[in-house]
Amino acid sequence: MTAISSAAHPKTRDRRAVLILLVAMALYNGAYLVGWALSSPQPAFGDFFGLWSFGRFAALSGASIYDPVALARYQQSLDPTLGGGGFPYPYPPTFLLVLIPLGMLALPVAYVCWISVTFALYGLATLGRDWRSLTSLALLAAPTTLINAITGQNGFLSAALLIGGLRLLARHPIVAGTLLGLLAYKPQFVLLMPVVLLASRNWRAILSAIATTVIVAVVSGAALDPWIWLEWVVKFPSYQAQLQANQASLDHMMPTVIAGLHALGAPPPIGYLVQLLLSCSIVVMVWDAWRRGMTEQAIALVAVGSIIATPYAMIYDMPMVATGIAIHWKARSDAGEPIPPLEIGLVIALGACLLAMIVHSVPLAAAILLVLLALSIAGVFDRSSRRAPALNMTPPAAG
Repeated sequence: MTAISSAAHPKTRDRRAVLILLVAMALYNGAYLVGWALSSPQPAFGDFFGLWSFGRFAALSGASIYDPVALARYQQSLDPTLGGGGFPYPYPPTFLLVLIPLGMLALPVAYVCWISVTFALYGLATLGRDWRSLTSLALLAAPTTLINAITGQNGFLSAALLIGGLRLLARHPIVAGTLLGLLAYKPQFVLLMPVVLLASRNWRAILSAIATTVIVAVVSGAALDPWIWLEWVVKFPSYQAQLQANQASLDHMMPTVIAGLHALGAPPPIGYLVQLLLSCSIVVMVWDAWRRGMTEQAIALVAVGSIIATPYAMIYDMPMVATGIAIHWKARSDAGEPIPPLEIGLVIALGACLLAMIVHSVPLAAAILLVLLALSIAGVFDRSSRRAPALNMTPPAAG
């Protein structure tokens, strides 16, 4: 009895230390967010001003949302401090079905509703009913949470759709396919979804994802403007050209290899070649992981790999990485598996790197850390050949 008590005491002490650290980090995030809000950033509420203005403008002008001049003029009428600038709208029309209701609200109210609801969905996808846990506190304390709250961006929503869809694949494939179909509002993050669904042979989820994408596309066209999809297709090349022209100002905010190489002055063909090689490597690892079964390890690999595989991702998209790692580590801990010290070190370094990237250029650092993290999750550095515990799932029924 004495031996058991003495062995349990260090574990309890370590858990208490982790709890204190997470509470301190969460309080810091809250204090930072309040300080940021009181400092009156321009424009008000950061990038969320752009999302909010998209909704207001689309409710009035429909397909004209893809006219950057008209959109910028409208945004400047809402906030004269923008000067001659503005936020272009690059997303597919489907995202407007979410943004238009937000645009009907006052800006501060819309921001609070947006962050609160999307974070709640993010937490639900990650934790389910297990919200009173260290994992829940870890999500609040994560630097990715602070970054997304400051920018007011859609990282929580993207992570909720991705992780929620992956976790429901076995038990509720139709619902899972619906969530993954809705994720198509950011097409760069569905690159790995065909790999996942084909490797797991989840035909019902595939059909559900396709049907959802088509239905939402039809509804958005009917509700907004019959020509809005054509406008998006026609105007998308000009948006890409504008993005490339301003790439240097965005490099420090992008945790992708192509942005890191661009920041170092590498020729574009080199960046595209390295990006292609990494994307293909991630596809192979994801296929292998999902072919062997649906595990928390496989979900974490997709969460991290989705950022590596795309040439365009921002630091506010990183909540999907945080939640993937959180559920992966929780599964290992629940199964009595040790969390590799290498992964712990990589996650800490990545968090520090992302905070630095808010204002500083750290070329390739985040991309390299993400690649190493993906390799660790895939078990490349695990010589014991142990696999992460499988989720408590039943395979989807055939048909």
